[in-house]
Amino acid sequence: MSKKRINTTEKGRKTVRKGREILETAGWVCDTTEKTGRFIKNKDLFSELHKYFGFDMIAIKPKRTKLIQFKTNRFPSMKPYILFSIKYKQFEVETWCWFDRKGFKKKIFIGGIKKDGNRL
Repeated sequence: MSKKRINTTEKGRKTVRKGREILETAGWVCDTTEKTGRFIKNKDLFSELHKYFGFDMIAIKPKRTKLIQFKTNRFPSMKPYILFSIKYKQFEVETWCWFDRKGFKKKIFIGGIKKDGNRL
């Protein structure tokens, strides 16, 4: 029996969609920040700053702005996100990771300080 191949692009889109539903239910106004195009390598917001860095979504409430990177089954390197949150203290920098059959776990940085990231 052959193993079914997973379309990683579609899996990533589903992860972003699930995260967006959670945020909008909580009252956040969300928009995807991914740039599209045939020859665009850096598709995420602020991805020009670092090779393995960028944000998939921006979420806004009055007096609060979140920049969120979504991943599936493993977190990205946190160093660029921590450095970004230190430099731009006005943003809540978050990485959300969807673990199959477990749900989201998130890491939140505000001004370089890690906040509690409970499972959703």
